[in-house]
Amino acid sequence: MVTSESGRTYQVDVSTKAITQTDSPSSPLPGAIHEVSDAVKKTLTNGSLGKEFDLSFRMNPSHLEGDFNGDGKMDVAVLVKERSTGKLGIAIVHGTTGKVTILGAGIGIANGGDDFEWMDSWQVYSKTHATHAAGESAPRLRGDALLVEKSEAASALIYWNGKRYVWSQKGD
Repeated sequence: MVTSESGRTYQVDVSTKAITQTDSPSSPLPGAIHEVSDAVKKTLTNGSLGKEFDLSFRMNPSHLEGDFNGDGKMDVAVLVKERSTGKLGIAIVHGTTGKVTILGAGIGIANGGDDFEWMDSWQVYSKTHATHAAGESAPRLRGDALLVEKSEAASALIYWNGKRYVWSQKGD
């Protein structure tokens, strides 16, 4: 058993090196995954990314799946923490290419800034659901979006515009 900085307890399976949350709900949340695949872990923990960022388990779920870039393949969004500053953010690993985009964790994105410490919930909205939920002024989405929130304060959609991830503020 391992206890994170947030006080949550995780079971570490040393035979598979899988990290799973032991206090997770009995029914998984839509879009949530209970363990990061070996390929995603390897991408995030080896090489220069592994030297700069750690996986973060400060929120449940700590990882989400969706087709964020609209290519028909599942991508994974993982909470990360920049080692040198402790700033929090999201790493999106594209399923087709393995390319990683860091949002926050020392890399600014619009009103979200470079530290997502403020964020206390997140979820995947399908392309159709995100457009409908955001109303008439919603951007045209190529893939699924991430809805990031600060409870009772503000929320935003983070989505792929074909070239990069962009921020669409939904409330302050």
